[in-house]
Amino acid sequence: MNDLVIIGVNTRPQVNSAKKLDYNVKSSSYFTTIDFPDNIEEKHILTEESDESCGLFEENYSPLKLLENGKEYIKKAERIILTSGITPEDFTGEFSKYRKKIIGNKKTKHVSDKYRFYKENSNNFLMPMTFLTNDVYEIEEILKEYKDIQFIIKPNHGSGGYNTILLNYDKYIENNDIKNIIENIINNLGEILVQEYIEGINISSSVLSSKTDAKTIMNTRLLTLNDIGFKNNYKYCGNILPLDIRSIQEFTNIKTHDEVGMKNLNEDMNILSEEIIKKLNLIGSNGVDLILSNKENESNNVLNNDIYLIEVNPRFQGTYESIEKVLSINLLKEHINSCNGEIISKLNPKNYCIKEIIYSPNKIKQGNLEIKNLYDISKEN
Repeated sequence: MNDLVIIGVNTRPQVNSAKKLDYNVKSSSYFTTIDFPDNIEEKHILTEESDESCGLFEENYSPLKLLENGKEYIKKAERIILTSGITPEDFTGEFSKYRKKIIGNKKTKHVSDKYRFYKENSNNFLMPMTFLTNDVYEIEEILKEYKDIQFIIKPNHGSGGYNTILLNYDKYIENNDIKNIIENIINNLGEILVQEYIEGINISSSVLSSKTDAKTIMNTRLLTLNDIGFKNNYKYCGNILPLDIRSIQEFTNIKTHDEVGMKNLNEDMNILSEEIIKKLNLIGSNGVDLILSNKENESNNVLNNDIYLIEVNPRFQGTYESIEKVLSINLLKEHINSCNGEIISKLNPKNYCIKEIIYSPNKIKQGNLEIKNLYDISKEN
């Protein structure tokens, strides 16, 4: 039985899938949870102690720590699966020789560098106007030049909605706190994106692809904290799937019964997502984040509006387990098959699924959270 090593911030979902396949599964992760599968060899970075702080993830985590943590597993592995928090480009130095063991994309920098992605694809796809800078004065000049446009300030790499600020020129000039916040982000990250804000509905596609073909297996309504009442907070906090009239109306004021328009939206998303995935030469399971503009149009039907390409995630998405539930598939198996040239042909969504990430605004001591349908649970206290 071949050793399959799964590496990432949280590997629990993929480990659950891998247990059902013909592999000897091992895991190197940052977190481990009380609902992590039994009888799996695993190493994790975070050590939890009752009544003690776990510290801040952004200060304690790095991809190199993850590789060092699983070094012995990686050496002996036949194949490697990457989840969130680590990329093929992180396999440097002594780990560079193990990159060939990865099942999936072995090059992702042309995607994970958001400004490079914009420059290389904005001529072929509708994308928000985007600038890259490490200078607060340059930001002021950009905002001044485009006074009638709102912009999003966000990191050039990673994100998930972290370090994201909505602003325009007037707000920037009037609020010194915003300047200080942006300066701190630049000091920490080195460079940031200034991206035109597209007001609309966040949507996404999950795509399986081989070297020659790509197929959208699920379109979803992507949720941020802004959608559920936390104004101007764009942290990712879940999904509703599949994408249809009911899920697109949720958390919006949109009232529509246009089944044809909904069908057309899904078809347009499929075409766009498959085209960009093929253009980027990605394989396996990848995600495409989009925004359906909600600006007013002559037909008064939001489903006729433009679809903007925002970014591509060259890895498993947050919808991983939701897709498995709705389609009754093993997504890890289908990822591996796609990398080997075989993309699943028949898909039959059986129900709805909603995923919601719960954030605490303050540091808390956790009680007993062993509750049905709650996952990734830390130890009590």
